[in-house]
Amino acid sequence: MALTEVVVLIPEDRVGDFYRVVGAWMGGANLIDEAAAPRGRRRAGADGATPTLSSSSRYAPLHRHLAGVSKELKSYEMSFDEITTVMGAGLPQSAQDHRAWWANTESHSQALAWISAGWKVDGVDLNHRLIHFTRVR
Repeated sequence: MALTEVVVLIPEDRVGDFYRVVGAWMGGANLIDEAAAPRGRRRAGADGATPTLSSSSRYAPLHRHLAGVSKELKSYEMSFDEITTVMGAGLPQSAQDHRAWWANTESHSQALAWISAGWKVDGVDLNHRLIHFTRVR
């Protein structure tokens, strides 16, 4: 059998998903079910409601923290160090280097952590390592 070398660029926070899919494929597993439900998040219901973050997501501690912030606060700022302390793990390098990582995109598990807790990111200061959240509900 001839072999072909392939280079695949994937976001740092999705490497685990990539290896799970490739491993399943190499093992002959049915990839349809695995690819349809990425680990760490659940799809929106039929009513189109915001999807919820899985309790097994690495960003679940951040979700719980933000959900617990006083409802009286309409804005909230956290440093990268505070976020990593809450999460109990470091942020991926892409979070430290790229504003786009902090986009309010429900298909990304990190964003789902704050969106499903009722917040959106409305300010990113990569130089001072600060994230500004605004309450949306």
